Amino acid sequence: MEQTTIERSVIIHAPVQQVWRVFTDPAVTREMGGYYETDWKPGSAFAFLDTAGRKLTRGVLLAYEPQQLIRHNLLEPDNETIQSVITYTFREEGGRTVLTGREVMTHPPDPAAFEDAAAGWEFALKAVKDLAEKL
Repeated sequence: MEQTTIERSVIIHAPVQQVWRVFTDPAVTREMGGYYETDWKPGSAFAFLDTAGRKLTRGVLLAYEPQQLIRHNLLEPDNETIQSVITYTFREEGGRTVLTGREVMTHPPDPAAFEDAAAGWEFALKAVKDLAEKL
């Protein structure tokens, strides 16, 4: 069976406000190697740039609920074809935050590419956890 969805969660020992800053405060986000370029309004352009300002990913912000949810799509690098939809949910439980990342791909990748993407999610969520816990 072809896989098109990756979902991973991490428990972060920090309040949701700190975890939220990792995504929305460019000074903090830069510590992860880049920053988001958006006005945080659904329907607006959404991109991740490296610290030199080069666009690494691009898409459209689909939903935004402060300290609860960020959903955006990713577009193919050279056209307007939607590659996947990514959702981050933030849930605070007793001073800790459960951060869940979910990516739904529009077309199933080959198994090796899927495994690489899943490993990328593990790495990214750990980076968010490490940064949020030191704020």
